Amino acid sequence: MAATLRPFAYGDMARIVLAQTEYYDRAFGWRGRMERLLLEVCSDFLDHHVPGRTQCWVADVDGAFAGSIFCCDAGDNVAQLRLLHVDDKARGMGLGSALVAACVNFVRNAGYVEIMLWTHAVLLPARRLYAAAGFVVTETHSHDEFGKPEPGEIWRLKL
Repeated sequence: MAATLRPFAYGDMARIVLAQTEYYDRAFGWRGRMERLLLEVCSDFLDHHVPGRTQCWVADVDGAFAGSIFCCDAGDNVAQLRLLHVDDKARGMGLGSALVAACVNFVRNAGYVEIMLWTHAVLLPARRLYAAAGFVVTETHSHDEFGKPEPGEIWRLKL
């Protein structure tokens, strides 16, 4: 199998929303509220994309969509990693690590001073990737945005 990373292209946002909506519903029962968040993040990214400061990468395996990650501007010279996802069929190929590395390298080259992200304690594979890349948990809190209480976390990496 041939895996590649590439910048986003026309139609990718729809694939990203569909893949993640289906995954989070199947894995955690995070139905409509998660879909709405995904749509908002993708729309906001497209509305505020600034080449050299923001980016979305897509992972393809044998030409088929297999995952994605976003780098957004969080203000105050801080970047935000958003919506990391690797399709179940492509897990174990190193795509998650490659996506996180692409995002962190981009942030460094763009001159940000820090990168942060928001995730959930139940997302163990993603949390392992973030820790391996040098991120640390700086805040924890619980929310019910997806219909049931979930422990959320803010992770940060100073550059």
